[in-house]
Amino acid sequence: MKTFTERQAKYEAIKQYLKDEHGIDNPLENNPWLVCSSLDPEFYDACVYEVEGGEVLVATESERDERWNESLESYIDECVLPELPEMAQRYFDYEAWKRDARYDGAGHCLSHYDGVEHEYKFGDHWIYIYRQN
Repeated sequence: MKTFTERQAKYEAIKQYLKDEHGIDNPLENNPWLVCSSLDPEFYDACVYEVEGGEVLVATESERDERWNESLESYIDECVLPELPEMAQRYFDYEAWKRDARYDGAGHCLSHYDGVEHEYKFGDHWIYIYRQN
């Protein structure tokens, strides 16, 4: 089995995503979908990449979990707590609410475009891609 660094796994995942979703076999050759300056795995540290018509979040499992947690906490702070009486807010159980919300899956929170999670495995690395807009 071929071994991949995390960067290489992200690189391969975005290539596979572009092939699966847009029919592009080689994203490095005159790709109309790829707006970013480089897909070189040595430079591929950014989590969000631009493709024509929108952005995609490309994340490892730990990056996905961190973004997912941030998204859920933001939703609680901006949408849930303001609707509760002030006295009830101090009793709100963040962790229980987030645990229940996770049943919908990460795609529901992180893929603002269509709610879909694209999952790829290269070597020992699971890579997740979410269309942002």
